[in-house]
Amino acid sequence: MIKAVLDTNTIISALNFAGKPGKVLDLAVQGSIMNVISQPILVEVRNVLTSKFLWEAGEAEDAIDWLTLFSDVVYPTERLKVVDYEPDNRILECAEEGDADFIISGDRKHLLKLGQYKTIKIVDAATFLEMYAKNLLTT
Repeated sequence: MIKAVLDTNTIISALNFAGKPGKVLDLAVQGSIMNVISQPILVEVRNVLTSKFLWEAGEAEDAIDWLTLFSDVVYPTERLKVVDYEPDNRILECAEEGDADFIISGDRKHLLKLGQYKTIKIVDAATFLEMYAKNLLTT
């Protein structure tokens, strides 16, 4: 099964606006792909939901609990310093610890610029969905 880390931007977009990020999240919910997530990502999602999108704390916590139901929660032991934006290093750590095939990101400044980290492909939601539809996802 394809393992993917959805970055915070992708998760937040999926939860608030649906669209292509929502379709990627749906694939994880359906079990078509495995979402890999870590505690630092969950904390960042919770913080963004409550501070930028004004979700109530309880609603944000429900979303976090829901995400963990269909995700492989990993606990990275290695700290990386690959990009200047520290939260994106947490995404890379999660992907490496979870042996992910993909990082699905909406971050054009840092992660998407990398294109790949080791064997982990970094793509946006639209590219991932196109690859999925054409059965081009390989591990």
